[in-house]
Amino acid sequence: MGGELTARLRGAPTKYRPLERIAVGGMAEVWRAEARTEDGAVHEVAIKRVLPEMGQPLYRAMFEDEARLGMLLRHPNIVRVYDARDVGGTYIMVMELVSGDSLKGLLDPAHARGASMPVAAALYIARELARSLAYVHTATSAEGAPLGIVHRDVSPHNLLLGKDGAVKLTDFGLAEANVVEDRDLMGGKLGYLAPEIVNRGAIGAPIDVFALGVTLWEMLAGRRLFQGVDDRETVQNVARCEVPTLHAENELVPTSVDALLARVLAKDPAQRLDAGVVTQALDRALAGAHVGPKDVSLMVGLHLAKKAREERDKQSDAMAAIGLALLEQELEEFAALAGGDAPLDPADFASGGSASGLRVRPLHESEDI
Repeated sequence: MGGELTARLRGAPTKYRPLERIAVGGMAEVWRAEARTEDGAVHEVAIKRVLPEMGQPLYRAMFEDEARLGMLLRHPNIVRVYDARDVGGTYIMVMELVSGDSLKGLLDPAHARGASMPVAAALYIARELARSLAYVHTATSAEGAPLGIVHRDVSPHNLLLGKDGAVKLTDFGLAEANVVEDRDLMGGKLGYLAPEIVNRGAIGAPIDVFALGVTLWEMLAGRRLFQGVDDRETVQNVARCEVPTLHAENELVPTSVDALLARVLAKDPAQRLDAGVVTQALDRALAGAHVGPKDVSLMVGLHLAKKAREERDKQSDAMAAIGLALLEQELEEFAALAGGDAPLDPADFASGGSASGLRVRPLHESEDI
């Protein structure tokens, strides 16, 4: 069903109507929108718009990387990209809508009061993230050739939690793969970098596993692991890679979880477990625990209710209205670019010639993602 929806959204004349800006950062903004296809069906989607002032070649390449991999990868724990186009120098991407917030959005207020996440819920979220990474790291082309994908920016910022209980990895803009150009970028959020990145060592799948471990540690400890008073101190902390035992931070955490994290957060990447083994270990840790999407849904719902109350008066209606009018105009042009019913080929991007003919086999063909 996911492939069918992608083809329908990419075909003309799909019309998009932005409804609400749900996130804005230094590089892009994200809107909740409605997509109305030619047959009159309406689907909620997310529209990611890279801000026009970010038009440098580097940011265009990051946008193309994210779009290309988002269209290739199909997994229930990865945000799907349906379409992407350059509209007069503004880069617009149509994505699966995850109605909720990032894990960072939940952790920041919790950490501010020194609160940790319930152990079972944290392990469940980490297990879902591990599943997505196990899929990404072992993805192959239709011919069976390894794609060698490394996300490079795994962090609470890029893990989305839905009101429906979904846990989804997003933002492959820094991803390295043999379907994208190599670039000498440190990338990632400083507090989630692996030591080998700081030390300019070899970069591979273990850096994503390390970031997963940092994220799990922080969910259970109720504070940041490597964050210093400034970037310099944060990088130094990463390089030292001194990890306090979780049981000392939170007595509810089983010692078996500390043993697992010792392998996930090993300073030497050769000593780290791969994402598939981490998934199996977290499965065992969750055995008998009655935790799942409903628990995530409850946490997200409570968080959003509080967030709405706190931010109701912070909205800039005038700026939002200006942005809405501009985006509506750009989406009209976006729809006009979709010629006929032929799906957009991810290999069509200027920097993606090497991607031609590569197709990742979806994990679940029946998933509506």
